[in-house]
Amino acid sequence: MSESISIKEDGNFKRAREYYDNNDCHITLSREIKKSKFFKDFIDYFRDIDNLSMSAYGDGVSYDFLYQIPNLENLYLHTMYSVDFQELKQLKSLSLWWNKKMITNFNKLRNLEHLSITEFDEKDLTKLSSLSNLKSLSFKTTKIKSLKGIETLTNLKCLSFGGVRSLTDVSDITSLQNLKFLEFDICWKMQDFHPVGELKNLEVLQLMDCKNLASIKFIEQMPKLIQLHCQGSTIINDFDTTPAENVPVFFGSRASSKYNKEYPEKEIQEGQKTWNSYL
Repeated sequence: MSESISIKEDGNFKRAREYYDNNDCHITLSREIKKSKFFKDFIDYFRDIDNLSMSAYGDGVSYDFLYQIPNLENLYLHTMYSVDFQELKQLKSLSLWWNKKMITNFNKLRNLEHLSITEFDEKDLTKLSSLSNLKSLSFKTTKIKSLKGIETLTNLKCLSFGGVRSLTDVSDITSLQNLKFLEFDICWKMQDFHPVGELKNLEVLQLMDCKNLASIKFIEQMPKLIQLHCQGSTIINDFDTTPAENVPVFFGSRASSKYNKEYPEKEIQEGQKTWNSYL
């Protein structure tokens, strides 16, 4: 991972640029900015960068300077001010705090391959349905109740839902036949995950803190599943772990004394596939 260097409003841009050129690093703007002139100076020295983390705040802040960085492909954005993604269509990787009052033309990000969203407060995923080039999609926290809209994102290989306390319907996931890695975390209301069983190419399934999981019987339909994680507060509520007999790595078989079979030999740390294994 490259080093992050933070530039202050009263910093030396020339020296920062020299350091940037001579080291493996990326730029972070995370401090208070009082004067808009800061961004003019920043563009003079860093117009050619392709990676930026932006969470600066203050009276002098506007995101318009982002539109003057033509090579920008990777952006972290704490969305506190208005941003028009029509002007950032070249982005390939985006991590942002969702703020729909400040976001315009999000559907124009057709080149985007990797997207991570925090505090996504939509009821479903229709706002993302045009981003058909996505290979990875993750949510840190979200209020979605269903996955409606995800059916068009058929190029996805990695998908993670974190903090999905309101999710009750995953039926729209069945079209994601290229998916390799799937995670549900803090998914308290979901009981029936059987649509996941139709993902014939899925290799890694993580059901973390899914305390109302009715059964894992659906995994018997998944010929390529090599890892199953049922950890945290996850309890398989029919207490039947035998569907995991043919899954090489399985964590969670000892979560309850009521389970009909334990698999301590399947709790293998070495050689596990991770999110990055598929990107």
